[in-house]
Amino acid sequence: MAKKLQMILIGVCFAPLFSLAQVWEVGAMFGASTYSGELTPGLIDPKQIHFDGGVLVRYSISRYFTIKGNVYDGTISGDDQDATNPKNRQRNLDFRSNILDIGVNGEINLTGFEANPRNFKTQFKTSPYLFGGVSVFHFDPEGFDHVTGTWVRLQPLGTEGQGTPRYNDRVKYALTQIAIPFGIGLKHNLSEHWNLGLEFGWRKTFTDYLDDVSNTYVPNDYLSHFSGALAARMAIGNNPQNAGYGDNILRGNPNTNDWYMIGGVTITYIILPPYCPHF
Repeated sequence: MAKKLQMILIGVCFAPLFSLAQVWEVGAMFGASTYSGELTPGLIDPKQIHFDGGVLVRYSISRYFTIKGNVYDGTISGDDQDATNPKNRQRNLDFRSNILDIGVNGEINLTGFEANPRNFKTQFKTSPYLFGGVSVFHFDPEGFDHVTGTWVRLQPLGTEGQGTPRYNDRVKYALTQIAIPFGIGLKHNLSEHWNLGLEFGWRKTFTDYLDDVSNTYVPNDYLSHFSGALAARMAIGNNPQNAGYGDNILRGNPNTNDWYMIGGVTITYIILPPYCPHF
């Protein structure tokens, strides 16, 4: 009997912890996406910012730590005609790509955030946070073909000689890869069931081919012979002035990888655990 009473008392003492751990949030994010790479004139190109959105789930471990899962869907793009460098404008490359980001992140609530408003205290109603984790993302860059007036998929073309005999060290890049997301945010409790937030995150990738541009040019007649006229045309940005470039001329910068960014407003619905009896 004494042991049974002891177990009950332990359960009562730790009930608030388990109650908090059972608080879930589900919601949506509405914001913007962009990228940084060979086809941006600086860190980012303001002209190439696109709407994105998605869904997210949060699981509160404590006031200071939350786990978040997300599925975000957006667009990234770049265009050499936005550049101020004349050489980049002559390169005349462009791309666009849908980007699907599926991630798991840990959030550190810097000032503490009460996920369960039944335990509400004023000082835990708003908190800035840092987050970091891992993402799996899918992309598929397209370039605009001025001859046909259509967007064409670039990865199958091998615009830098991927898959040809002379460049067998260049393999076609995978369209699904891993990224490291990290960023900052702010969350605020609106009411018993609703939280509002704002966050911005960077994604460090391990590829230089979000924009299909990384290495040196391939002689255009060689690429046309092995990969076709469309590949040769897209490799030089539909610009005949670039047709004479050989493989000693850089098309991109192989020493840096591309990044993409996602940010926006989040709104989540709090799924509260049932009330525990009081003794």
